[in-house]
Parts: sequence; C-alpha cells; structure tokens
Amino acid sequence: MIKIWTSLFGKKTAQKGLDLDERGPHMPAKEEPIEQIFTSQFTQRGGKFVYCEQIEDAKTTFTDIIKEYPSEIRELLCLDPKLAKKLDVGITLTKTNLNAKMMLCSCESLVAYDGSIVVCEHQLGVNKLSDLPETLVILAGTRQFSETVSDALKSIKNRYLDKIPLNITSIKQFKSDTFKDDNYLNYGSGVKEVYLLLLEDFS
Repeated sequence: MIKIWTSLFGKKTAQKGLDLDERGPHMPAKEEPIEQIFTSQFTQRGGKFVYCEQIEDAKTTFTDIIKEYPSEIRELLCLDPKLAKKLDVGITLTKTNLNAKMMLCSCESLVAYDGSIVVCEHQLGVNKLSDLPETLVILAGTRQFSETVSDALKSIKNRYLDKIPLNITSIKQFKSDTFKDDNYLNYGSGVKEVYLLLLEDFS
C-alpha cells in the first residue's frame, strides 16, 4: 500500500549523487531536501506516510486504511464536506460525533524540523486535539512544507491576512510517552495514529 518516498524525490536524489565527486573534499556537505527531512522525522515518530501522485491514488489508499478497521469504522468525522467528497468511499459522515473512530482533515503545514503537522480551527473547529478520534487521516500537498514551526506560523499569518485562525496546534507522533516536548503548541494534545496522504498537487 505504501509508496516509497523516493518515488517522488528519487530523481532529485540521484541527480545530486552525480556531482558528489565533483565537490572538493573540504566543501561543506549538502543539506538534505526539506521533504526528506520531514519524512524521516515524521516516520521516526510513528507517523504513517503515503505519497499519492493523483487523487485516485489517495482514494485507493484511504479505502485500504479503512479496511484495516472493518468492524469499527461506521462514521467518519470530517468538518470539511468538500474534502470528504474528494475521498468519497461511502462512509457516513459526521461533523459532531467525536467518538467516531477516524477523522479526515487537511492541514496548514508540514514541519521538517520535528516531523510535526500544524493544524488550526479550519481543520479542527473548536475541538481540542485530545478530544478527537484516535486515528487521523490527513491530506496535504507538496507545497506545504516548512522548515520550522515558526516558519509554519508565519505562513499561516501570511495566508490569512484578514483573520488569523484560532486553535492553532501541532500534531506529533511519539515513539514513547517518555519523550519530553516543550513546544507550547502541543500542550494538551494526545498521541494519535496519523496517516499522512501527500498529494503532488493538492488544493
């Protein structure tokens, strides 16, 4: 089901490999692409990443995810009907039942520094992250990467010039509950099972 990240960036990586010998021994090492940094951090924290070239790939993947919970997924929490329509797989939609086993949403930014996903009221409404379903399926685009949380917040500010959204928070997956996170954006957030469906051209 899961497509390897290099299906998207393999050519770029290979191209960079060609000029390694041309660089002098004292030249600084080239930095990894922001996309690879994010993916590494995100998956190390336990996130499940799937690259989808087209929306049809995302529909197929979403169907496969739901099949992993054949006896549990009766309702899908989604606050954005247009988003749900993109992945229409015949599941009853709800905007209010926080006890649903799964939630579908978009996001504001994918942060490379720590592999987190920044969301706000446009995805969560007024709900706390800790009150939402245990399993989140998030759709995002390849243009949504940010190097740091600070960059992500600047992006939100620029995107919503007229009205900065409320309920901005950051979703992370931790490998263990002993991990200490001092980022105030994560205060009160619960550990979630997160599937990230990354689309090449998502809007």
